[in-house]
Amino acid sequence: MKKKFRTVRYEIEEGITGDDKPVTLVHLTDLHGTSYGAGQLPLLKAVAVEHPDLILVTGDMITESRELNEQTVDFLGDLNFYAPVFFCNGNHETRIKERKKLFAAFQNGLLERGVTILENSSVPVTIRDVPMRIYGYEVDLSYYRRFSRKKPTLEDMEEALGSAEKGVFNLLMAHNPMYFEAYKEWGADLTLSGHLHGGYLRLPLLGGIISPQCQLFPKYDRGLFEEKGRYMEVSAGLGNHLWFERVGNPAEISVVKVY
Repeated sequence: MKKKFRTVRYEIEEGITGDDKPVTLVHLTDLHGTSYGAGQLPLLKAVAVEHPDLILVTGDMITESRELNEQTVDFLGDLNFYAPVFFCNGNHETRIKERKKLFAAFQNGLLERGVTILENSSVPVTIRDVPMRIYGYEVDLSYYRRFSRKKPTLEDMEEALGSAEKGVFNLLMAHNPMYFEAYKEWGADLTLSGHLHGGYLRLPLLGGIISPQCQLFPKYDRGLFEEKGRYMEVSAGLGNHLWFERVGNPAEISVVKVY
């Protein structure tokens, strides 16, 4: 059966552009080796029509299969035709670091295809005179254990990333959305996350049922969240790594327009 996905769009009014033309961000996450056809052509077409300024990929794109990883590397490399691509690790990349040859082949492939990898690091970018800094935040696997309630502190984030830069729009890629409080306190203007797969199964009014850490009805399951002038967009992702299919929870590409 042909895999389907949707494109969801959000708008944020931050007053950064000074006109009616936004900075357009395309956010992809949690592919888990899923195929949407030869060369991932449907995904490429869906990204192309958005005319993005930046493409942000927030992890869990790697698998245990070298062949699937090569296909994902080709796909992310092809995205560079439409806009610069930035990548941060999810828990699957962090875990597969133990398989050094497999992980190195994946990372080197991305670098060779022009993808910028941010592992607790950042780069400055300027889009139409809007100064921005893009950060990629990675935590260790202890944060992803089932039933874990471990959370990063402000000190943890500053040790990993330094202080958030003043006078620019700070865009944080962080795979796990459960730590929005820390991301806000640190100074992220907009955080892009995935990991929760929309809560796997979704119920009307209640939303996503469970997180990968086995927390019931997680608060930040899918969508755009705003708290105290800070934003986080959580994508339901493009793939699945469990034995059951999504219910009421379509795979998705996210588009965030920042004005």
